[in-house]
Amino acid sequence: MLQALPIVILAGQCHLVTALFTVEVLQPLYIAEHGSNVTMGCRFPACSHPDFADLNIFWEQKSPMNQKAKEVYKLHKGEEDLKTQHNDYRGRATLLHDQLKLGQSVLQIINVKPMDAGKYLCLIQYQRRSDYKYVTLNVTASYKKINFQQVMSNPEENEFILTCQSEGFPLANVFWYIQKNLNVTLPANTTYTLTTDGLYNVTSILRFKPNTSENYSCIFWNEELKGEPSVHIFMIVPKKNLFPTSGSNSLFILSICVILVFLAVVISLIRMRKSCANLCVKKDKRGKHQHLRTKENSDLNPQAEDLIPMKVTDSKVCESAVP
Repeated sequence: MLQALPIVILAGQCHLVTALFTVEVLQPLYIAEHGSNVTMGCRFPACSHPDFADLNIFWEQKSPMNQKAKEVYKLHKGEEDLKTQHNDYRGRATLLHDQLKLGQSVLQIINVKPMDAGKYLCLIQYQRRSDYKYVTLNVTASYKKINFQQVMSNPEENEFILTCQSEGFPLANVFWYIQKNLNVTLPANTTYTLTTDGLYNVTSILRFKPNTSENYSCIFWNEELKGEPSVHIFMIVPKKNLFPTSGSNSLFILSICVILVFLAVVISLIRMRKSCANLCVKKDKRGKHQHLRTKENSDLNPQAEDLIPMKVTDSKVCESAVP
């Protein structure tokens, strides 16, 4: 009789548990880093040996970016049922079955993405009684890697363009400062787009004209990230400090180029005139020699005389070519 007493007491406790069926959360808020794994859970009253054939568990997610609920996981009469599981969670969401005997429904999601953030419904039905609670999952992705670019758009006016770009979650604010005056933020153009993974691709562009060498910094910061802000620092040295580009210097360089071109033209003309003078002298000597030959052959008959080539050079043409 005494040996049967613990069994009777346990049976009475199980009946009391099912009569007061209440679901409680293990913790209301979970924070997971992008790409990591997270486990979220709720507990329910159960005997030391619950009858899984009477147990149904349903997990559902509602994202702030998508108000339509997604089915994350379902256990029907103690058996896994994934026929209606949302595609976003296929192969990533599962239930830790070893926790069921402890009266806990623990959901595990691997390779967490920003789109997983939101509220999760934990609904449990056991022996025709049911209850539910909500837990919240926040996903963070720090803006660890900042891509930067420095361009001088207008060398004459020494205008610089600085660009900072990074990806993360949630949406971060971008602030620009000069190191010597951290109390004043510089106006910049900041835009963002969403990647396929749900990350924010943030790009910030700063245009300015520096007067002296300064350190400029861009800072990505969001209060929800709970960490140090991501910072990149630029060292700006105005071009005019390295290579003067004033109007007087430009005019001086242009004048030198014009003088060099003029000298080259003059030298070419002198060489051409010398070549022409030498050619004219040779032609004049050849003409005189031909004239003597003509005089020596004056006794020849007219037909033979016609066979001798006659070249007459106009000395006036050569004289006009020689200065």
